[in-house]
Amino acid sequence: MNHRPTAWTRVGGALLAAAALAPATAAWYLFTDKVPHDAGRYRAYTAAAVCPAGDPRAVGTECVRTAPFTVSDTVVRDQVRNSQFRATLTAPRWTGKVLFGDPGPLLEELKPGDQVDGTVWRGRIVRLERAGVAQATADEPRDEMQFTAAMGTFTALVAVLAGLLGARLFTGRPGTLALGRPIFLWTLLACGAPAVLAFTAGLPWWTVPIAAVPASLLAAEGVRRRYLRRSTGGTTPGGPQEVVGAPARLS
Repeated sequence: MNHRPTAWTRVGGALLAAAALAPATAAWYLFTDKVPHDAGRYRAYTAAAVCPAGDPRAVGTECVRTAPFTVSDTVVRDQVRNSQFRATLTAPRWTGKVLFGDPGPLLEELKPGDQVDGTVWRGRIVRLERAGVAQATADEPRDEMQFTAAMGTFTALVAVLAGLLGARLFTGRPGTLALGRPIFLWTLLACGAPAVLAFTAGLPWWTVPIAAVPASLLAAEGVRRRYLRRSTGGTTPGGPQEVVGAPARLS
C-alpha cells in the first residue's frame, strides 16, 4: 500500500530524526567520559593509603587522612521535590558545607557544637564519623557505574529509536506513534532492570549494556509484531486467523 506523506509529516519526521542527536550526544558523553571518570575515581579512592601523620603536604593528595571538625549548622529537609541534606563544618581557618544524599544515620543526629571526625581525600570530606556512627557524604566515590551505564545505554537506544521513527514518519508509514510509545517504555524497563540486578549482585558496569541491548531489541520486535497483527485484523505471515467476535462476510 502506498502512503503519501504530507509536508507537515515530512517536517515532523525530519525534526524527530534530527532530535536523535541529543540522546546520541548524551550517550557518547556518559560512556566516553562519565563512566571512565567515575570508575577511575573509585579505584583510586579504594586504593588510597593512609596519609603520614603530621605531614602538611597530605592536603589534597591521593592519601586518606582524618581530621576533626565542629558542626556549626545542619539542614535536614526531606521533601519530594526539594530535599536537602547538608552540614556546615568548621575547623581552624576553614569553614565549609558538606552535602549528603540522605538524612541518616549520622546527619539527622548532629547538632551545632558537636565534634565529628572527617575522612578527607583529595581535599574533599568523603565521610563523617561520631561516636562510632559513620555516614558517607555526597563526595565519596561509589561503585554505582551500573546506573550510569544503564542511562548511557538507554539514551543510545532512544537515539536509534528516534532516528528510525523519524524515517518512518518522513516516508508516511502509519503507526509511528503507536509503535514509539510502547517501545520507549519497554526500552526503559530493559535498561533499568539489568542495572538494578547488576548493582545488587556486584557485577561490573559493562554487563548492563550486554543484557539491555538484546532485551530492548526483543521487546521492540514484540511490539512491532503485535502492532502488525492488530493492523491486519489478526492475520499473521503464516496465514489468516479467525477473529473472535468478527461478523461473517456475506458472499
